[in-house]
Amino acid sequence: MLEFLKESTFKANDVFVRALSILKKHYISVAGLCFLLFVTSNLSTILSSYLTDIVSNVVRIFLLLVFIVLFFGLQLVLIKRGMLLANGVEHAAMRTYIPSVKQFINFILFLIAYSMLTGIVYLFIAIICMPLLYMGVGMQTILFMLNPLFTGLVMMLILIRISFFPFFILERNYSFVRAGKMSIAFTRGNVINLLVLMFILASAYILQITFEYFDYALLAKISSILNTFIIIPSVSLVMAVAYVDMMKEYKGSDDPELFKNII
Repeated sequence: MLEFLKESTFKANDVFVRALSILKKHYISVAGLCFLLFVTSNLSTILSSYLTDIVSNVVRIFLLLVFIVLFFGLQLVLIKRGMLLANGVEHAAMRTYIPSVKQFINFILFLIAYSMLTGIVYLFIAIICMPLLYMGVGMQTILFMLNPLFTGLVMMLILIRISFFPFFILERNYSFVRAGKMSIAFTRGNVINLLVLMFILASAYILQITFEYFDYALLAKISSILNTFIIIPSVSLVMAVAYVDMMKEYKGSDDPELFKNII
């Protein structure tokens, strides 16, 4: 087991180092897309609060739809950019990066399905936790501590298994259902590798929260800068490199059965 974990850590570190190498060569384009995402998100929040009492609901709904298209469209462009760089394609026509309407709709549908699944898991865990009331555990503890904790853990494991769905939507033009099944089959047997990889990506953010909690302002600021300018731009490249590597080793079906690949 220890040898397996050592090998998994090495593979995750190798993916991260290679992604950083790509980021070093193409930092402006990748970080620039992250900056546009940051600006789009914050601008939508500012305009939402500023225009609340000025414009009609129809205009606000229209602006909301515009920002949704811009924000998630930029995310898909960033993923596509990372995927091409991971495959060694440094220059491509602009239209190559722009997702089709079908790809964008499938991406949004998958996010909606994941949100609905979160609600279902939350209710399911709430039912499972109900017998704890008869063991002396308070309702507030169940509702605000145990249920969110277990729901978060379950959804984190699910997120790891479905994390590659955008790549299948963009590269293979799959529907959101087929992309989800492919991601689950694709990550089968690689959960430990992906957990280590996620831990490496989240380490700077964990440090930032820790430093903020203990009031280490300077260290918290350094961690925040590291997150903004290194970790966040690296995420798309790390996932893209992992996707390319795992795709080379994948021997399964192009349309796998869901339940056969969950465990």
